[in-house]
Amino acid sequence: MQVVGIVASPRKLMNTDTIVQRILDGCQESGVSVAKIHLNDLEIQACQACKIQDGSGCVYQDDMEQIYKVFETADGLVLGTPVYYNTVSSQMKLMIDRCYCLARPVVLPTGERVYESAVRKKKKGIVVSVGGGGSNPECVLPVFHLWSPEVNLVIVDSILVTRAQLGTAPMESVELLKEAFSKGQEFGRLL
Repeated sequence: MQVVGIVASPRKLMNTDTIVQRILDGCQESGVSVAKIHLNDLEIQACQACKIQDGSGCVYQDDMEQIYKVFETADGLVLGTPVYYNTVSSQMKLMIDRCYCLARPVVLPTGERVYESAVRKKKKGIVVSVGGGGSNPECVLPVFHLWSPEVNLVIVDSILVTRAQLGTAPMESVELLKEAFSKGQEFGRLL
């Protein structure tokens, strides 16, 4: 079993990265292999709306290929993003937009057009959303719920927190870090 953390914060070792790492530590404690990717370290071109949506992959060959491989091999994902303007960070949005090519259109006998994922590996995920002064870290969830079927992902848990709610930096909250570790242990057993 493998769980991969995908961190969409430009700041390593800060709030989002720290909480994702604690979840991964909990997964590892339960016997699961873990890895972590910082999207800000990758060279990923923005989607160019080429309209190729047949499940064959993207026409661009860049570091997004590493992410596509993770989608096909990982058993679990921990998706961490700071909250920017009531949504995911640009790094996360860039990755999500580049998944457009992974949805394959299917026409049902009724004539209705639906989309199915070209990603064969079914996996589970945890969303980590960390805000600063705001009060609605859950604002990122609609984006993840809309995107997750395209990568054959079922979101099973989340940690949604802001500095304003805690009164301290999330990475300094002992209780939050314990919760993240515990969620990682549970997640590892769930897989």
